[in-house]
Amino acid sequence: MIVHIRKIVIIIMLMGGVVSSAFPSTRGDVQIIEAAENIQYLSQKIAIDYFFYFNKQKTVNSKKKFNNNIKKLEYYIAEILNTTNSEQTKNILDYFNYRVEEIKILFDQNITEENAGILLRHSEGFLEGAELVIDEHKYQYSKEEKMLMFSKKAQYLLEKVITYYMASQIGLKSEYKQEKMKEAIVEIDEVMKKINEYKYSFALKKKVEKFSTIWAINRMFFNNSEGASIPYLLLDSTQYTKKILVDIEKYHKKNL
Repeated sequence: MIVHIRKIVIIIMLMGGVVSSAFPSTRGDVQIIEAAENIQYLSQKIAIDYFFYFNKQKTVNSKKKFNNNIKKLEYYIAEILNTTNSEQTKNILDYFNYRVEEIKILFDQNITEENAGILLRHSEGFLEGAELVIDEHKYQYSKEEKMLMFSKKAQYLLEKVITYYMASQIGLKSEYKQEKMKEAIVEIDEVMKKINEYKYSFALKKKVEKFSTIWAINRMFFNNSEGASIPYLLLDSTQYTKKILVDIEKYHKKNL
C-alpha cells in the first residue's frame, strides 16, 4: 500500500523534532523561500519533459534538458542546506536528495506509463515538501516581497497545471489529478487578482493585461482537458505568459 507523500514528509520532519516555525526571520529565510519555490518549479518542469517524451525515442536534447534541470534542482537543494539552521528542513532536503536519485534512475529506464506515474508522485512530493519548508521559514513580508512571491508562485502553478494536463494526455487520468489541476487553476486566479491590483508602470501593466487575456483562454482548455488535445499550443502560450511573470518578478526584485 502506497503511503501518501505528505504523510512521509511529515514523518521525516517529526524525526527531527516537533514541527515549528519559531526560527528567527533573517535574509537567509528569503533565500530559502525563493530556492524552495524554484524547487517546486523545476520538479514540474522535469515531469512535463518526461511526459512529452512518453512513448517516444529519447533524444540527446531531451537528455540534456533533463540533466540541466536536475543540476538546477540539486543546486537549490544545496543552497537551502547551506543556509538553514533547521533540522526539520534538513530532513526534508534528505528526502529531496533521495527523490532526485530515484528520478535519475527513472530517466535511464524505458519510458513507460508506470514510470510516468512514479515520476508524477515524485513531483508531488517536491511540491508538498517545498511548501513545508516555505511555511517553516516564512515571516512578515514587505509589500514588494509579497508581490515577488506572487509572481514566482504563479510561475510554478502554471507548471503544475501543465504537469497534470500532460499527465491526462498520456493516460494518467484520475479524479484526484483532475481535482489537483482545478485547485491550481483557482490558485492562479487568486494570485493574478493580487498582481492585477498592483499599480505597475504603463508598459508592465499592458503585459499583465496580456497575461490575463491569454490565461482566460488557456484556463478554458485546461478545465476541459477531456476535450480537444492541444498540448503544443497550450505550452507555447504558457511559455509566453511565464515570460511576463518573469518580467514582473524582476521588477519586484529591483524594488526590494
